Amino acid sequence: MKTQSAGATLVDKYLAGFAGPPRATLEALRATLLGILPHATEDVKYGMPAVVLGSKAIAGYAGFKEHCSYFPHSSNVLVAAGRAVAKYPVSKGGLRFPVEKPLPVGLVKKLVKLRLAELADVDNGPRFDYYDDGQLKATGQMKHGQLHGTWKWFRKDGTLMRTGQFARGAQVGTWETFDAHGKLVKTTKL
Repeated sequence: MKTQSAGATLVDKYLAGFAGPPRATLEALRATLLGILPHATEDVKYGMPAVVLGSKAIAGYAGFKEHCSYFPHSSNVLVAAGRAVAKYPVSKGGLRFPVEKPLPVGLVKKLVKLRLAELADVDNGPRFDYYDDGQLKATGQMKHGQLHGTWKWFRKDGTLMRTGQFARGAQVGTWETFDAHGKLVKTTKL
């Protein structure tokens, strides 16, 4: 039996503050997000429930007296969504939807996909590439738009597949490939 995380317990407490249609709508959004991102964890960020991958919030949601809101934790996501969110009132950081009508699953998938793509679009600093279900696909550093430093790649089941080094986009150093059981199967020195 899976133990509930502290973050999920906080989300439960948040949702317990609602009744009727608002609670049902928020619960439906929660289930949709966790269905799309089964590898995510739950937490409360900025006072609202959120699904999180690693240390990055992917989506948050909240209930209010007259509406519910979805927060992609990035204003760029809503801009990139364009016409897909045109029928909803949108602010810089979120979109509002009726308390009695959950967001369509297709729209939530689109917003999540845009957020994951944003996390992979890094010129300088840490980059995280995810599979569509939120499983980590690759991680490493970027420098001036090029892969730089140590990188790791993972299989869809989460097992480490390969490690290697880059210097300004060029492969360097020792590269290692692992089988699905974690056994080192190949080492290449560049």
